[in-house]
Parts: sequence; structure tokens; C-alpha cells
Amino acid sequence: MRFNENVKEFVGETASEAAWNAEDGKDLLVKDAIFIRDKGHLTKVRYQSILYLKGDGNYTTLVTSSKSYSLRNILKDFEEVLPSKYFLRIHKSFIVNIHEINTISSKEVTVGKEKVPVGRTYYPILINSIQKLGSSGFD
Repeated sequence: MRFNENVKEFVGETASEAAWNAEDGKDLLVKDAIFIRDKGHLTKVRYQSILYLKGDGNYTTLVTSSKSYSLRNILKDFEEVLPSKYFLRIHKSFIVNIHEINTISSKEVTVGKEKVPVGRTYYPILINSIQKLGSSGFD
């Protein structure tokens, strides 16, 4: 099954969640979430509840604060539909919600309570995309 059949993105907004809207111009009904196929149903997953996604071949594990979903889609499919202003690929097998990053080192980030690896080629992109204060020992 193709990705578009498995995951449907819709658009909608409330005043408090306007910052989570997907890119403008899309003709969708719900802008702050994606729908994923879970046990024969389409389940709404809000962007703000996604901690990270882990790719493993033809499967991706989508991890939220309350549940994990195993989906038969490659990670690149998610990278193309998730809003880039909220999600960042930090490893060949991981995309993280940048609002959920708590700590960053050259080898890993802490997302919620989980440690997620940072790829050597993705680290400079991550570091250059955040505000830093303090000593210059980040690079």
C-alpha cells in the first residue's frame, strides 16, 4: 500500500494550536495532525504529541507521549508530509519533534525521556538551527 493510502493529512485549527498548523496553501481539513492506519481505523495523531519517528527498512515507528505505532511506511514518506518547521531529521533513521528536545550532545539528543542518536552529518544542521548561549564548545 502506498503512503497516501495509509496516512492521510488533514487540516484544522484552534486559536491555541495555530502555531502547530502545517504549511499554508494545502487544501486539507486538519492542519495540526496526521491520520495513521491503526488496527483497521484511521487514528488522529496531533503533531504536538509526536516525540520522534524511527525508520527501520520499510517500517517506521511513530512514538508519541502515550503510545507507539508501527507503520508500514518508509521514514522519507513522513519527512515529506510533516511540517519542517516542527520536525527535523537528525539521523538516517530518526526524525524528532524539535519542541520535545531537552538536551543535545554531538552523539545524541534527549527527547522526552528517550535518548535518540544524532548522525554525524546531521549534527551541524541541528546545531545551526537552534539558539545557543554560553561557551562556544558546541561545534
